[in-house]
Amino acid sequence: MQLKSIEIIGFKSFADKTLIHFPGGMTGIVGPNGSGKSNIAESIRWVMGEQSAKNLRGSRMPDVIFSGSADRRSLGMASVTLTLDNSDHFIKTPFDTLKLSRKLFRNGDSSYYLNEKQCRLKDITDLFLDTGIGQGSLSIISQGNVEQIFNSKPEDRRSIIENVAGVYKYKQHKTTAQKEIDQTTDNLNRVEDIISELQSQMAPLEEQSSLATDYLDQKKRLDQFEKQQLILATKKLMAASDQLKQTVAEKSDLVNKIYTQVRRDENDRDKLKAKLTQNRAKIDHINEQILGATERIQSLKSQHQLSTQEKSFKDADLKRITEQIKLTDKQIDDFQVKLTQSVDAGKRLSAKIAAKQADFDKLSEAQKANSVSVIESEIDQLRNQYVDLLQQKTDIKNQITMKSHDEKQFEQQLGSQQERINKSSEALGKLRIELAQKQAAFTKGQSNLQEVSEQLADLTNLMNTRKQAVDSSQANWLAALKIAEQAKAKAESLKNLHDSYRGFYRGVANLLKRKNQLPGILGPVSDYLTIEKRYVKAIETALGAQTQHIIVEDNRAASSAIHLLTKERLGRVTLLPISTIKSRQLSQTIIHESQGIDGFIGVAADLVSMPDNLAQIKGFLLGTTIIADTLDHAINISKQINHRTRIVTLDGQVVNAGGSLTGGASRNDNQGVLIQKAELESLNQSTAQMDQKLAENEHRLQSAKVELEKITASHERGQQKVFQIRQQIDALENQCQSLQNTVEEKQRELATLKLALKNSAQANQADDKSQLVDRQAAIDKQVQAVNDDLDHKRVQLANVKQSAQKFATEKQTLREAIVIEQQKMTQLQVDQAAINKQIAAHQQNRVQLLKQQDHLASELSAQVDAGTLNKQIHAAVDNQRALNATQSQLKATVESAQDHLDQLNQKIQDEQINLNNAKYELTSQQAAATKNRQNLETNFSTLETTYQIEQTDLANPDWNWDEKQVVRQIKMLRTGIDEIGPVNIGAIQAFKEVSKRFEFLTSQKQDLLEAKDHLTATMRDMDDTITTKFAKAFKQVSQAFSKVFVDMFGGGEAKLVLTNPDDMLDTGIEIMVKPPGKNYRNLNLLSGGEKALTAITLLFAIIKVRPVPFCILDEAEAALDSFNADRFAKYLKRFGDETQFVVITHRKETMIYADQLYGVTMQESGVSKVVTVNLDHLKAEVS
Repeated sequence: MQLKSIEIIGFKSFADKTLIHFPGGMTGIVGPNGSGKSNIAESIRWVMGEQSAKNLRGSRMPDVIFSGSADRRSLGMASVTLTLDNSDHFIKTPFDTLKLSRKLFRNGDSSYYLNEKQCRLKDITDLFLDTGIGQGSLSIISQGNVEQIFNSKPEDRRSIIENVAGVYKYKQHKTTAQKEIDQTTDNLNRVEDIISELQSQMAPLEEQSSLATDYLDQKKRLDQFEKQQLILATKKLMAASDQLKQTVAEKSDLVNKIYTQVRRDENDRDKLKAKLTQNRAKIDHINEQILGATERIQSLKSQHQLSTQEKSFKDADLKRITEQIKLTDKQIDDFQVKLTQSVDAGKRLSAKIAAKQADFDKLSEAQKANSVSVIESEIDQLRNQYVDLLQQKTDIKNQITMKSHDEKQFEQQLGSQQERINKSSEALGKLRIELAQKQAAFTKGQSNLQEVSEQLADLTNLMNTRKQAVDSSQANWLAALKIAEQAKAKAESLKNLHDSYRGFYRGVANLLKRKNQLPGILGPVSDYLTIEKRYVKAIETALGAQTQHIIVEDNRAASSAIHLLTKERLGRVTLLPISTIKSRQLSQTIIHESQGIDGFIGVAADLVSMPDNLAQIKGFLLGTTIIADTLDHAINISKQINHRTRIVTLDGQVVNAGGSLTGGASRNDNQGVLIQKAELESLNQSTAQMDQKLAENEHRLQSAKVELEKITASHERGQQKVFQIRQQIDALENQCQSLQNTVEEKQRELATLKLALKNSAQANQADDKSQLVDRQAAIDKQVQAVNDDLDHKRVQLANVKQSAQKFATEKQTLREAIVIEQQKMTQLQVDQAAINKQIAAHQQNRVQLLKQQDHLASELSAQVDAGTLNKQIHAAVDNQRALNATQSQLKATVESAQDHLDQLNQKIQDEQINLNNAKYELTSQQAAATKNRQNLETNFSTLETTYQIEQTDLANPDWNWDEKQVVRQIKMLRTGIDEIGPVNIGAIQAFKEVSKRFEFLTSQKQDLLEAKDHLTATMRDMDDTITTKFAKAFKQVSQAFSKVFVDMFGGGEAKLVLTNPDDMLDTGIEIMVKPPGKNYRNLNLLSGGEKALTAITLLFAIIKVRPVPFCILDEAEAALDSFNADRFAKYLKRFGDETQFVVITHRKETMIYADQLYGVTMQESGVSKVVTVNLDHLKAEVS
């Protein structure tokens, strides 16, 4: 047998279909780390039934399915097919070729196939059992198997020898046998416990069975005599029934005769009442007319008096309004005068401003006319002449030149100071104007701040109001939500109570829980009743325990239910078969009599509703009960109908038939089934309404919150605006203060410049005079003349400059005066606007007063004259007198009719008493007849259902027993039954069943003991077989290990040693080796390479003892050095004729000995590909 091929699809990294053929000899599979070559060995392990995902390097089995790569999607299935050549029938099967397939889907579905036919995992496992291949065998050896040999404990190594010995099937059989022994022991213990229990039950059951048998015998005889007693009683009732029918007919005729006369008299009374009612209606109508006439007279008198008062008041109001109009006209005139005065003052101010502006313009023109530059030009001409003269006379020239130079410097200083003064004056004027503008802006900003602050205060109040409203609404909503949740919780509690039948009696609840097991069970009466809320208490009281009666379709369903309750002792219950129950109704006489009495509401059956098919049930339960509003009225109604039926009030008080009363209250009054049902319905309705209202309130609350958020946003914007305005005001205030300081500084600077200019001029004038006096004698007349002209011009220049300074000062003064006058003009305009506003308000008030004046005048003209009202009053008094006369006539007629009516009522009352007495007698006889009929029906029903005796059978002449003898026998038998006491009828059958079961279990116990002995003997035989096979295999492997060790190591010794030779079933195995040149030592004391080679040697020894047809080696030699790896490969080559090797390796020492070489690559990321190289062909080509 050997491997032929393997087909891999979607297993781990083999995404594409991959087919690998395995020819004979040694096949090598090579590839770099991570290429997926080990996945080939794992696919073989997987297809042969491996169940551990961990052994396949996964966490769960679907991990073996290709999970995708960067360029490929994941697959949904993994499939591996392994083909084996079984032509030598190494595996005991008729097939020459075995094709094993395994498929796994990502959803966890898995399937196995053998020769393309689906099979079980067990079939695959059994196929390879004890063949040396398959799960746990050495047909697949990985590096982990090698490490396991030298790392495992001695006890764990015995599994290697057991695999060689082929004892796995014996161990499996032994495990199965041990489980069967354990199970048999458990069964035996249980059987012995049951037998012991049955032995303790049999003695009392035997005694109970004997008593029950005696009881049944006497009960059977008692039933026979009770049947005879029932037949005799029924015959008596049948005889009395005819007499009662005749008496009822006679009483009924008497009642009808009296009733006819009463109806006739009542008709006469009704006609008289109608006429009396008509006359009283006329009197009422006349009374209303008289009352209307009286009210009319009083109204006219009041109107007359009111008209006089209103005229007086309106005259006074008209006078007052006229005075107010005059006062308003005067005020308007005063304001007009003030306005005229203000306008005149404004005109004067405008003229004054214009005059000052004209003066300002004149000063500007004069300043332009007396220009400094013209005079300076003339001085320059004189200087030229003066220079010419100095040239003629050196001494004078030098002195004149020096003087001219000094004067020039002074003039320059004088001009510079004057220019600084002019600039300072001009700058001061601009600063004052800017200061006025800033002050006006500051005032306007304060006004704007006041306005915005007031708006912000309004927004703050509105925001606080809305916030309080939102908080209140939210608190109310939360309180309502809490109430709704409490109501829902209570409704849920009531629903659970109803669904679990906890409010019902034990028998009712147990039957309802099992109603699906029984056909024909509909449910309790309470489930089919629909009642108005105001009648719930009354109907609950009227029905009492009947609310828990169970409605069934027929007697068969009722019998089945009772049988179940009796058999399982689940309680008692009353059943209402629809096919049997008949409706009960009050007589029309009682209903007619009750309807005219105060407090009567109706018959209970008419106040509730049930499905149409349950109409008979409704009449049976409530057809004879009357509902009244109060206890006093109920007592009165009961009295009027001679206490012939039960009456229940709305609050649950009862007046019973016969006159007795039942009433009061207890803490559990509100725990009835109907009350709870009504409360549940009410809670469901109220919770639905609460949910709707909560949703509406929540919507309103959210809207209010949105509105509050908008108001809050507006408030924040307002605060921001206030903050900005305050910043602007603060900035303006700082600017005003800064400008004020600058103005003051400029004023001081201007004063300083003016003072300095004055001192310089005085000093220069003093210097000029002294120099001219000192040099006068040495200067020529021409020089003197020129100098005189020059002096004249200089004086003129100084005067012009002084005039320019004066003009600048006056211009600044005029400019400031113009600004002040303009401010006054602005204030006048504000005052004029206020006056105009006052005038408009008074004019509007005057218009309103004129309207009121016109309205009062029209009302006075439309007012009714007093004489007309007096005439209307006299006419109304005459009408009232006529109505009083008509009223007196009608009252006399009514009094006469009332006397006749009283006499007729007395007559009817006497007849009614006679009628009631007759009805009472009739009702008594009817009740007796009804009771007789009910007893007969009950007896007939009992005879039919219990004894299968029809009514016609009662005519049997043989059924004339001695009644006294029958009663005597019944009494005697009941005494005997009482002496027996309580019995357990089921003990008879129970004793039979226990006896039979005791016998059966006794025989079972014997069978179990025999089976246990047989299994124990079988296990001993299997232990002997395992021991023999294990010892034989151990000896063979140990010998082979010693030989192979010498071959692999090139010398030395090795042996296997049992850790406990006396216990071949559990002994461990130690590996003792003596490498060449060394002493014997334990495997654990060797180097890593020696351990690996020793483990491989043991594997080869095992294969030699028990050859396998093929062996897959997955990097088993990875831990060997090159020398030992070469030995390993050579040894594989030697085994090639006996065993087919598939070697997965990356060692070149192993590759060179392979007959066939496959390369595994990952040309595409994450996807393995197989490349084939036939080494024999390659060698042939090379040769």
